[in-house]
Amino acid sequence: MSADDAAMKSAEEVAMPKGTPKTAQRAKAKPKPVITTIEELLTFAYESNARLLEFSKDALKKLPVTDDGIAAQGELVASLAANDPTLATPYKLLQYAARQGVQLKRAEDGDLARALNRIVDLAVLALGHNPVFRVWMDQLLDPRRDPQLSTDHLRDEARRIGPDKLGLAPEQFKATDSDRLVKNAIACYGILRALQREWSLDQFIDAAYSSLWKYEAPEAIGLERAVGEIGASRDHDVLGIVSANFLARIARLDRQVAQQERDAASAWNREARLREELAAATEREQVALARAEAFSADVVRLQKELAAERDNRVVDKSHMADDYETLRTRIIRRLGGEIDLLTDGLHALRNGAPNVAEEFLDRSLLALSREVEQLKDAAGGLA
Repeated sequence: MSADDAAMKSAEEVAMPKGTPKTAQRAKAKPKPVITTIEELLTFAYESNARLLEFSKDALKKLPVTDDGIAAQGELVASLAANDPTLATPYKLLQYAARQGVQLKRAEDGDLARALNRIVDLAVLALGHNPVFRVWMDQLLDPRRDPQLSTDHLRDEARRIGPDKLGLAPEQFKATDSDRLVKNAIACYGILRALQREWSLDQFIDAAYSSLWKYEAPEAIGLERAVGEIGASRDHDVLGIVSANFLARIARLDRQVAQQERDAASAWNREARLREELAAATEREQVALARAEAFSADVVRLQKELAAERDNRVVDKSHMADDYETLRTRIIRRLGGEIDLLTDGLHALRNGAPNVAEEFLDRSLLALSREVEQLKDAAGGLA
């Protein structure tokens, strides 16, 4: 079955009541529309009751995408968006673009990226016609435009939208429609951010969980009900993607933990080595301080000894000066007295009194000899 056939079959199944015979379903089946333009694809997306938009890549490549059609396509979106208060069609368009697996803003896969870019642009334009996103168009177009739009704020804003803000009567927008608007708004925003390559899969899943999934999960669910709900789910591919993502995250966290443990062990080893080096350096410092204190004590002691020695030398010098003056006076007196005796002895010898002269000489020699002995005793016997 082709993608177009699948879309038509899904739409037919929604329109037909349960239990209708397959023959009757085939008899009432509408002919598959022929889509040759972007405008026709938009009209089909808005008018189809199918949850997903199915359109083959080959058919998409054949759609003409020109700048001339932008204005007309924008006007078409404006006229159709009023009949889509739950944002079901922008959701289908963005989901269709994402399911093609093509990175946008890149000319690859022929003209497929160009056509997908136009679909995404028109989906964003459709979002802007809803009061949930009306004041956030700049942020939708530029993911890094401040102030940032969070999914929590988006959820709260979507929940505040009522039929009055949509221009509808209360019976035209019920509680189920409000719930669908919240889910579609958050899904559109997350898919758009992923298509813009602003969100990773981790960020998309986290945003979906914090804004949608955790509110859908039953509270205090037991083992039996949990496995029953998972087993009854038909979205095994989605469960597989989410599970694989979380397992990959766990594996990354395990690697990060292992690396951090290695880093911690390395840091502990460095700390231990540094502690040892610090202890050795502290010990060397203490030894050096002890030596410095000893040197300081020696310096102080030597300074005191030097000061005392200087004081002693001053005193000795003073005493030596006194002793010298005393000795000089005594020697001068002694020599003066002996000169007198020698003079008298010389006078007696000249006058013919040798006996008297001899006595004077003996007395002078005795006095000089005694003075010499006294000088030797004063010098310590070194003379």
